[in-house]
Amino acid sequence: MSTSHRILLVEDDADDRYIMHLAFTELSYTEQVKVFNSGDDILRYLHNLPHSDLYPSLLVIDFNMPGMNGGELLMRLKMDDMLQDIPVAMYSTGMRNLEQKLKTLGADYCFEKGNQIGEVYALAEKLKSIVDGNEVVEKN
Repeated sequence: MSTSHRILLVEDDADDRYIMHLAFTELSYTEQVKVFNSGDDILRYLHNLPHSDLYPSLLVIDFNMPGMNGGELLMRLKMDDMLQDIPVAMYSTGMRNLEQKLKTLGADYCFEKGNQIGEVYALAEKLKSIVDGNEVVEKN
């Protein structure tokens, strides 16, 4: 029997993945989150799911990644008939400069990537609230 994850996180930086893991652990939510290192990895995973009931409730994508960056991944997701309806949250340092472009490409949420552990924990809490239906942020 397959287990569906509610949040799929795409983050290329090992330190950032670790801090997000700690934040979701603090929220007792680690079993609901699956992490990927690249856009190619998550696309492969999503296309290999046996049916759409296993799709996540939210994709969380770092914008600044080598190879396929988060904007390119977002475009590929939104052009894919099977995946285009999955909500997407983008996050990055310098999000203020990217937000309008990402909204135009189909991002549902945009967040600034925090540098402090407290900021990362706050982001994890917002993401959990979105998925749990207790949306605490305005959808774009």
